[in-house]
Amino acid sequence: MAYIAILDLGSNSTRLSISEVLPGGQFKEVRREKQMTRMAENMGQGEVKTLQDSAIKRTLQALADYKAIYESYPDVTVRAIATAAVRVASNQVDFLALVKDLTGVDVQVLTGDMEAYYDYVGARNALKLDNFVLCDMGGGSFELVVVKNGIAVDLTSIPYGAVSLTEKFHAQDLLSAQNLFKFQGFIQDLINEQLWLFEGRYLPLVLLGGANRVVARVEMRRRGQELEDFHGIRMSARSFLNIYTEWLGLNQAERVAKLGVDGERADIILGGLTPIAQLISQLAIPELIFSESGVREGLLASSLTEE
Repeated sequence: MAYIAILDLGSNSTRLSISEVLPGGQFKEVRREKQMTRMAENMGQGEVKTLQDSAIKRTLQALADYKAIYESYPDVTVRAIATAAVRVASNQVDFLALVKDLTGVDVQVLTGDMEAYYDYVGARNALKLDNFVLCDMGGGSFELVVVKNGIAVDLTSIPYGAVSLTEKFHAQDLLSAQNLFKFQGFIQDLINEQLWLFEGRYLPLVLLGGANRVVARVEMRRRGQELEDFHGIRMSARSFLNIYTEWLGLNQAERVAKLGVDGERADIILGGLTPIAQLISQLAIPELIFSESGVREGLLASSLTEE
């Protein structure tokens, strides 16, 4: 029995997924772990961005924990990927050397377009949808894909995410009207630069990323359901905007109280959701669909197909 472990060094969290390899290029996930490591925290808003020592320490500790887990599986192949925070870090080489010393694994730093493509593969394989817009809201970037008839017609990665946008517009606590206006205008301009994105008008929006899972959890509670697996759950754009608007009026402590188990994201939640609200408005999105499958599953599926 063979397994593949994927270490995902994201800008907000460090994740581990372990999957059993099945015949015919298929796989079944058997374990998933996540630690909030905030790799993108305090990297700065200038041209030179640097991974902070505290973030590196948190990430290496998570990787040490994960190493103990995946080494308990027989015949396991380990792959590691890194996304936005590592992609732009001035100390990327030094950080990757530390990871290699700890795990023995070479980290593949995904380009933004590669990340968006693997998101598309993972989400489409899991949801079986043919026409949609995809948004993966990460800590240091967000990926956008327009899918028509099952094909990704265009894609991009925007180099701002929930952590970096929160810091840029001071959204950790109560977001002032002035900063909200600047934030919305900034995202509006970013979207308008992607003319191809408007081919996705009126299509459902598939959401990946931790901030979006928080919304899914809140929506299911409002429906009287407590779920841990939000994959495939749908909600109207109106319901999303109602939740978002409610949170705009809350300070960080009030958000923590509202979010419960998701309180660790309370400081960056508006940084992650404001771009989604702007997408809904500009593309006239009618419905949102949540996906638990994204870059890791897309990478795994693509790797097994190539083999």
